Amino acid sequence: MLHLSKYHGEILATGDDTSTEVALARPFDFQGQSWTSVFVNSNGNLTFGTGDGDFSESVGELLSGSPRIAPLWDDLDASPGQGLVIAETGPRDTTIHFVSVPQFFDLAGNYFSVRLGRSGKVDVEYGPTARGDALVGVTEGGRAADPGETDLSEGCRRSA
Repeated sequence: MLHLSKYHGEILATGDDTSTEVALARPFDFQGQSWTSVFVNSNGNLTFGTGDGDFSESVGELLSGSPRIAPLWDDLDASPGQGLVIAETGPRDTTIHFVSVPQFFDLAGNYFSVRLGRSGKVDVEYGPTARGDALVGVTEGGRAADPGETDLSEGCRRSA
């Protein structure tokens, strides 16, 4: 059983297919640039430079859009009453928590967190997820080359 008391920070005003800019605790080096803010997109991804409310995840969009970290890009619905998206800003890092956010037209929640740390380090922690499909990846965007699929299951850390 997950305890909501483990999540701290500011509850973001999200909805279905929305994007919210969040100031970072300190500049974050990502894909050759230093960023002072990140856009938290309610469909399970973070973008830099501009927000993106697109729910239709695809490799083409991942590679051609803004620099992006997509821990679980899917048609998620973070509307009020559906789940929470929380920005936790510490002295050295910023963590975005998706707490019980379901897919659109579904009731089962998805739990995952993304921590943006020092020197561009990205940590993703997954709790229970209930999705039919999703796109997971990190990209520099701007028409990046497709590196092909990678099995990420060996490096995943699961929480209960």
